[in-house]
This record gives sequence, C-alpha cells and structure tokens, in this order.
Amino acid sequence: MLKQTIKKFKQTLAKTGLKLIHKPKKPSLTKIKGKKFYLHPKVFNPKWTFSSIFLAENLEVGNENVVLDVGCGNGFQTVFAAEKASYVLALDLNPVAVKCTKINIELNGLKNKVDVLVGNLFQPLKNEKFNLIIFNPPYLPGNPKNILEKAWLDKDGLLIKKFFGEAKKYLKSKGKIQIVYSDIAVLSPSQIEKLIEDSNFKIIRKVNKKSMFETLTVYSAIKN
Repeated sequence: MLKQTIKKFKQTLAKTGLKLIHKPKKPSLTKIKGKKFYLHPKVFNPKWTFSSIFLAENLEVGNENVVLDVGCGNGFQTVFAAEKASYVLALDLNPVAVKCTKINIELNGLKNKVDVLVGNLFQPLKNEKFNLIIFNPPYLPGNPKNILEKAWLDKDGLLIKKFFGEAKKYLKSKGKIQIVYSDIAVLSPSQIEKLIEDSNFKIIRKVNKKSMFETLTVYSAIKN
C-alpha cells in the first residue's frame, strides 16, 4: 500500500514537472550530447527528460540496419540512430514534431538517410520491414488534454499494449525492438516484461539506470 502511494506521488510529480518543462516559450537551438537540436514548445523536449538520453545512449544500431523510430518527437533518437544505420524512417502523430525532426536531421547532416512521416504508431506503413524498431513511449497514467500530453500520458498502458500487438509484423527475421520504460510507469516492471514476452518477443538485454526518483530500463527484445 505504501509503495503504491509513493508511486502515485512520483507520477504526480513527474506530470507536474513535464508541464513546467513544456510551458509555452520560444523555439530554441541547443546542443545535447554533441548534436544540434531545434526545440519547439509544442514538441516533447528531450533535454530535461532522462529517458530520452538514456535510450539514445543504449541504442543498438548496426551499419546496415533499416530502423523505424516510432513517436520520434523532435527526432532525438532518429539522429543518433541515423549516425550508424543505413536508413531511418521516423513517425509521429504530431505534425509539429515531424517538422522539428526534419529540421534536426538537416542540422546534423543526415537528410539523405532519413524520411519523416505523420502518423500514429504504425498507421502510415504498408509492407515495410525493419531490423530495429525504437520507441520512447509515454508511460505516465492520465488522459491527454492535447497532442503534446500524448507524449507522456498513456492511460492504462493502452498505447504500449497496442505497440506490442502490432510491432512484430513490421520486423524482419531476427528483428529487434528497443524501448525505455520506468518503474513509476502505468505498467509495473513485471507487467511490461510479461507484455513483451506475451507478444512473442524474447528479452535479450536489460540496462537499468537508478535515480532517487525512478529506475529507467532500456529493454532490447528480439522477434521470436
């Protein structure tokens, strides 16, 4: 009971912090981990959100990989993946996020290796197959009031469940997914791991990062 109360308190703090980070302000240019990024107030900001940086630090991208970045935001994962991959397709349901990603791949000299499309999860895809699918999902409970809040709120884990219900058909043989998730998320660590395994993926690597506030985990899982 106490653990659940503490978790709910942390979730409330996290949601309040994200609202403060994304208060209306002017677009800006910044550097994160040595890369240039154009930030827009209507797009999820990776600079002060540790999950984005932690996932980028642990991406497993091969030189010949064709990669899909789902929910690309401002293209943070896209930029780091495209450094190594042969090709990256980035998707986001927020049209402003798509514009930001296009700007950021140009700022980092990656325009020839990346395409960016508007779409919710896998909706724009047809028969494309990928070696790796990256997803930095929303994981806090709550009903989004606007398109920006969809970047961090996932009521009852419906979006992450839908992701795992569809991801497998867009992967090549031995294709992998990589996501980052938190122990204060709407689904507990045991629930997210069960979801991954029940969706016919095998977890092949887990990397944890503990802070005073939460424990983040990057999951790497291969298609069974």
